[in-house]
Amino acid sequence: MRIALVRLTALGDVIHTAASLQFVKAALPDTRLTWFVEEKFAPILAHNPHVDTIVPLDLHGLKRNHSLGKIASIRRQIKAAGPFDLVIDVQGLIKSAVVSRLAGSEVAGLDRASAREGIASMLYRRRYRVDCAGIAPMRFAALIAQALGITITREMMEAKAPYLFFDPERDHGGLEEYFTADRLNVLVVTGASNPSKTYPPQGWIEVIRGLGGANVLLIAGSEAERQEARKIAEATEARLLPPMDLDELKYAVSRCDLLLGGDTGPSHLAWAMNRPSLLLFGSTPRTMMFETPRNRALTSGAAVHPCRFDKSDRSIATIDPQRIVQSAEELLDGIIAEKIG
Repeated sequence: MRIALVRLTALGDVIHTAASLQFVKAALPDTRLTWFVEEKFAPILAHNPHVDTIVPLDLHGLKRNHSLGKIASIRRQIKAAGPFDLVIDVQGLIKSAVVSRLAGSEVAGLDRASAREGIASMLYRRRYRVDCAGIAPMRFAALIAQALGITITREMMEAKAPYLFFDPERDHGGLEEYFTADRLNVLVVTGASNPSKTYPPQGWIEVIRGLGGANVLLIAGSEAERQEARKIAEATEARLLPPMDLDELKYAVSRCDLLLGGDTGPSHLAWAMNRPSLLLFGSTPRTMMFETPRNRALTSGAAVHPCRFDKSDRSIATIDPQRIVQSAEELLDGIIAEKIG
């Protein structure tokens, strides 16, 4: 059976959707799985043995060049990837629904009440109800499981194998030199695409100072984020990692003992790769991550709608740095106990 998944954006949602793939392949081992994704996020899926074909689409480029030639080229790219027995639109947007219908006629997706853009459901032949208040990876798993007639339970997700992979043949020596063998390595994701998900630099400075004995490494993407991260590094003993592509980011996360960050794509790599993490939530609910004893959430305590997020909410800044230090130290103590054991 040839199955296509359509999950174009964003990084965190692509990561959480990919959690289901190992269970799809286990239940339907003869399935050939194709994934349509925005091209800048395609590398996050690279080297995954559960994805047979990745189709990177430059839909974002249509904003710069919306010529008929560009549209026709993307259409041909989608059509050439098929045919498919079933296409599952995991995103629930008009653009993802259009991609899904171009990919095949048998399309499954969210019903009108569940889809982010309800009108998208009109393009599906099969529609399924999924509660938007559920835990993110389980929401995407629920849709995929219903569409394929398989079972993906919370217990299965808790026992998942790591499912993001960096290029094993690439030389990552330039990053390796930042990590130490005699101290615990803590990654801090300092920025986010939305300010409402960004913990203030002064807060991170206090947290890093509180983690005295750790080797703290900062991850920042855009130049604006890197400027803020440099201020943190100058005020502490933390070091700023060089700019990284997604393959390098996966490698860095695989080498860490603990990751700290907000509700942003790079932070969610830790859970996906079975690395300990502590994530901070202000404007978004803690259901945006899958919590485990080694993957914890700290919230600002603000009232947050489970499905609609207020981008003007800056309550993440009210989380006490000492709360973060205490939770981080508890996780680090557990890691030390594991290593000794």
